[in-house]
Amino acid sequence: MSKKNDDDTFIPPFPLSDVSNGEFAPRPPNRKQRAVAALLEEESERRAKRLGMSRRDFLKTAAGSATAFMCMNIVHGLPSSGSAAVLPVTKEQCDDPVAAQELFEADDFVMDVQLHHVDLDQFGHIPSLGCLRFLPPEDNCTPEGLLALSQANMVKEVFVDSETAVGVISGVPDGYPMPVDTMAETRDLVNQLAGSERALMQAMCDPQAAPGAQTAIDSLDYQVNTLDARALKCYTGSGGWWLDDEDVAYPMIEEAQRLGLRLVNVHKGLPGLLGPDAEIYVGSRDLPKVVRDWPKMRFAAYHSGYYPLTGLDDFVAAVSTMPRKDRRRLYAEIGSTFAITFTQNPSQAAFMLGTLIKLLGARNILWGTDSIWWGSPQWQIDAFKALQMPDSFRESFGFKKLSKGRKRRILGRNAARLYKVKIREHRCVIEEDEITRIKAELGDGLRAQRTNLAYGPRNEEAYLQLLGHSGQPASKFPAAVSKTTTA
Repeated sequence: MSKKNDDDTFIPPFPLSDVSNGEFAPRPPNRKQRAVAALLEEESERRAKRLGMSRRDFLKTAAGSATAFMCMNIVHGLPSSGSAAVLPVTKEQCDDPVAAQELFEADDFVMDVQLHHVDLDQFGHIPSLGCLRFLPPEDNCTPEGLLALSQANMVKEVFVDSETAVGVISGVPDGYPMPVDTMAETRDLVNQLAGSERALMQAMCDPQAAPGAQTAIDSLDYQVNTLDARALKCYTGSGGWWLDDEDVAYPMIEEAQRLGLRLVNVHKGLPGLLGPDAEIYVGSRDLPKVVRDWPKMRFAAYHSGYYPLTGLDDFVAAVSTMPRKDRRRLYAEIGSTFAITFTQNPSQAAFMLGTLIKLLGARNILWGTDSIWWGSPQWQIDAFKALQMPDSFRESFGFKKLSKGRKRRILGRNAARLYKVKIREHRCVIEEDEITRIKAELGDGLRAQRTNLAYGPRNEEAYLQLLGHSGQPASKFPAAVSKTTTA
């Protein structure tokens, strides 16, 4: 793509194709995604000139996001208005940054249950980590570029450059690249800056880890009682086990329940980085039994069991066998799943949400963004606010309308209920909240200082470098790596 000077590089307001969180092979931009990028480059240049702005600055405005929505509609053949629209947008909103604010101005409580960063003190010396980002080549794979994955940048991208009110720091089974103690330190830093509770953390557990390991079952006491973890997170694809395995998983759940935890978060779908057998073990077939066997616990399937090639099919098949009373204790988290489907085609995102709401109800969908890999989560918040369910989907599939009430529940109220977070606390409104003060000082605010960058692998080469660093030869991941076709 053309660029006139270093200060006006074309950086869209959000990624227009896959950004991998390391758990799936990013597919190259397809024909329509390339067409959206080309049209957006042209349309943003024209509008920026008319407004006397640089293209880069225009693309940070609400009008820049609206223009990107318009380009997606044009390329995908979607109407931009009326009950048939998935992503409604007007010409005035594309032309005028002030008018565009109406697309995104809803004052909703946002609670993001999936946030990540890299512990650079322990892992910043690893050169391959520098290849995880979508940055200009001169910054890629450099020590300076690694700062994009840092604790400080995650705090800026999420808690300063987005409307996220509360976030849950999430890790991985073996503590790479963010140990459990680092998760607690990040949470404490955010809350200290805010002068209120803006961040929580999960306890990480690998039930097959040897006693004494930082994420073994016997570590849960320390993680809950010393680090104040509020929920359990585990990965059935790491090492290959099932959540309904009474010998492997149930001792972990029993210990979590003994310690007072009531929520078990489990990675389902997106198998890439978790091991050679992960494709099988991140399936959802174990959910019906484990939910039935632990009536005092709640369970959340992270990524909603989404596979890049087959979507939600496996998750829907498993959950459809469950009685309604059990489904009330099962939640679907949409981190990366929403972003992947939206960038493929906004109608895919609407279909995904319609499917989950029909399956579990809007009260059982959790907002997560998998940031920092997708950059600031604000673009996902914007896209979710703007999305609507077209009449054709409601008539053909029996989907519910994406009403304001359902959106509010998904964006934060459901997670607040699970984590016992008080929605109306002062965190976003009083001057003592340091992060709110920083936002106010930024003028046009969250948008003006945004980088519009994403930080996960954008191509198979970078993804394979990540697989190699994980300690597993890339040749052991044929199924995941080969999934580069368009879903």
